Amino acid sequence: MRFSYWHSAGWIKKIRTKYGLTNPLALRLSAEGWDEWEKECKKRAPIIHWLTREGINKLQDIVYWPKDKYNAVHYAAIWKFFRNVWLFRECLWKYRNYDYSGMLRFMETASRDMTVSHEKFSRSLNSDKVVKELKIFSELLKRVREDSYMDNKEEFIHKEGRGWINGEFVQKPNTLPSIKAKSFYKLQRAQQTNDLKLAAKIFERHVRSWWH
Repeated sequence: MRFSYWHSAGWIKKIRTKYGLTNPLALRLSAEGWDEWEKECKKRAPIIHWLTREGINKLQDIVYWPKDKYNAVHYAAIWKFFRNVWLFRECLWKYRNYDYSGMLRFMETASRDMTVSHEKFSRSLNSDKVVKELKIFSELLKRVREDSYMDNKEEFIHKEGRGWINGEFVQKPNTLPSIKAKSFYKLQRAQQTNDLKLAAKIFERHVRSWWH
């Protein structure tokens, strides 16, 4: 598939107009109307009609042959399959059907890949907005999956003679609530729930606009 064809170029249209040939792209033709258009053009200027339609297309096919072959391989389904296997290799390796984190990892990886696609290739006027939504969505999924909300409140202290691990996890100073209190884990659960709700809200509102 090409984004432009030479038979639709402005200079081709000028040549056809000079010889009294209409442009079919500007007409709404039925099957019968298309046949009548072909007959009229061939009758009026057969050589010019062929050169500005079939002839110029054949020339473009010759010039674009290397690029067309490259695109045929690059965009082939089998290539996309192997690319996706590589993209989701970590997800496939770590996925377990009894743990929700594997599902979240797939969604996170897909949204990050879509972010790159929208940044580099999207022609939409809303591409910046979509990129921002996808980045936030993927980061929320990562936070929920890793479940490390309280990691910055603990630290490992090495101590001699304290068993085979030679140390223990203790709460960092000036962090509340106490790690021994139930409210500590309630806060952790509340932060994770808020991230899940926000991710679900973003997904519900914007997922149908994440394409280009």
